[in-house]
Amino acid sequence: MTDIQAEINTQRSVYQMDRLPINGTNNTSVAVRMSGSKKLHKKKLKCSDYVRKTIPSIDWLFLNYRWSEDLMEDTMAGVAVAVLNIPQGLGYSILGNVEPTVGLYMAVFPVLVYALFGTSRHMTMGVLSVVCLMTGKVVTTYTTEGAKNDPTLGGYTAIQVATAVTLVAGLVQLLMYVFRLGLLSTVLSGTLISGFSASVAVVILTSQLKELLGVNVARRYGMMQVPYTFYDFFDRFHTINWATTTVSVITVTILLVYGKYLKERINSRLCMPLPIELIVTVFATVLFQVTTIAQDYNMDQMGEIKPGLPPFEVPPVQLFSAVFVDACVIAVVSYSLTMSLALLVSEKLKYPLDANQEMLAQGLCNVVSSFFSCLPCGASPSRSAAQKTIGGKTQMSSIVSAAIIVVVLLWIGVVFEPLPRCVLSSIIAVTLESILLKALDFPEIWRKSKTDGIVWMVTYMTVVLLDAVFGMVVGVAMSLLFVFVKGVLTDVYVLGRLPNTDLYVRLDLYTVAVEIPYVKIVRYAGSVNVINRYTFKRKLIEATRDEDGSMTDRPRSVVLDMAALQYVDEAGVKVLSESIESLMSDGYDVYLAAVPDSSLEYIRCNNDVKSVRFFPTVHDAVVYHQCRIENIQNSIHI
Repeated sequence: MTDIQAEINTQRSVYQMDRLPINGTNNTSVAVRMSGSKKLHKKKLKCSDYVRKTIPSIDWLFLNYRWSEDLMEDTMAGVAVAVLNIPQGLGYSILGNVEPTVGLYMAVFPVLVYALFGTSRHMTMGVLSVVCLMTGKVVTTYTTEGAKNDPTLGGYTAIQVATAVTLVAGLVQLLMYVFRLGLLSTVLSGTLISGFSASVAVVILTSQLKELLGVNVARRYGMMQVPYTFYDFFDRFHTINWATTTVSVITVTILLVYGKYLKERINSRLCMPLPIELIVTVFATVLFQVTTIAQDYNMDQMGEIKPGLPPFEVPPVQLFSAVFVDACVIAVVSYSLTMSLALLVSEKLKYPLDANQEMLAQGLCNVVSSFFSCLPCGASPSRSAAQKTIGGKTQMSSIVSAAIIVVVLLWIGVVFEPLPRCVLSSIIAVTLESILLKALDFPEIWRKSKTDGIVWMVTYMTVVLLDAVFGMVVGVAMSLLFVFVKGVLTDVYVLGRLPNTDLYVRLDLYTVAVEIPYVKIVRYAGSVNVINRYTFKRKLIEATRDEDGSMTDRPRSVVLDMAALQYVDEAGVKVLSESIESLMSDGYDVYLAAVPDSSLEYIRCNNDVKSVRFFPTVHDAVVYHQCRIENIQNSIHI
């Protein structure tokens, strides 16, 4: 069976941009077209529209909720999320150096606020390991070490410091919402987030060695945390608690074996995923409640868990200036991680998200929950995945989840007091497995892009060897540096035509391409700005010369393919005009082809060389040149 060779045969006139009508006009000047163009007026929004846009729950909950169709699935999803929230809330509170009930508070207050103001249907706010770890560092600094260095910062409890960070982070997010900076988080690329997450997972796992093995060492924070922790660990290894280590090994083994060999087989037969983490937590709680193993072997237990909901308390204003920098970083990191997860889910399920509304929602979550003993919040991948997998349709599942956690706080939470802390640390360690394995993606990242590989590795190593906040700052700076460098770099190529087509490709890549007689076609890719303007001019002049560097006396034209032009500023237009004038003085006719609409009018209005012609495609310019040469030759023969 032979392949069928498809063909496209098109006949049309040669177009020039100046001859194309705009907004119903014909052959008018650029200035007239620009002044006479009609502006599109946006439809004015009513006050009720603003309210419904700001509070999305008015639509999905109060006006359009399908009670008969969605309530059952949302309820099942809410139960599953609540079941996950119990061990995660208790465990991640350890990372934040606060009482275990704080993690359960975070499964109530920010969850309810986000249900009212968020636009994602599947994000479940609450504890997030990275954010808890970063907050824990601030808590330690200003409750112990801070008092030594600055007496004015002493006397604050851990929860006071934590809520101060939460309130400042929320206010920063609300300020970003006011200035419509929801897209600012896009500076955290996927590569940067991958490297940061993988490295923070190493930091979290290292911080849990004390709990996992019962080694008698002080927890490290700040710069060089991981190296110092490993040094302390090996120096104090003789203090290891073998009972704690045994319980940790058993717990980790059970969770890993279940996740690798039994999870899919068992869950396929159930209406909702088996809550293995909660089952392990409950079993361990009962075991150490009815036995004296923990007391006999000096194992650290959860201790007192206060029943009931937290009282309303204003965070100490005096701490705001001290925690401001850390809170800003936490605000950006938590929003970026949550938004990236929300976008991933919304793209799969094909529903829209509003980046700025998400900033408002998370800011309000932090501000409101800061008055109720909560850490800064974020969306957990595991909880959000559970809500999506079970079939949750709306944020009603979050409301159901929060209601269940309230019941746990009021009457059930105290039963977890005998639970060894090493069990929760083991659960944390296992949940980090997939994030830790992101380090195996580095060879593929490096193969695809060396710059992305450098950003990933620099971020990873800086976080692991130095500090999480410092690593994030370095990673962002490195990413922006590469974006800046790539924006400055310019690429200039000479094009040739594929025989019998109107396709023009690089001569240095495609041997079948041929150069058009008497025409030099040059493709420019990049920006023309105040930084790279002279590089652009030099490369353009070099590309228009013959291989020996000379210029022929024959009539020639230069076609500049500007389709890949990204941006041009005033200095760039000036150099472009000078380059065109230089080429014309050397006997060239210069044509600009495929100039992007965003730069076309700007170049035409500011270009000093008015004799330049603009064409929509390279082929229009080439055909125009060939017809012009043919007319000249015919007139000479006559």
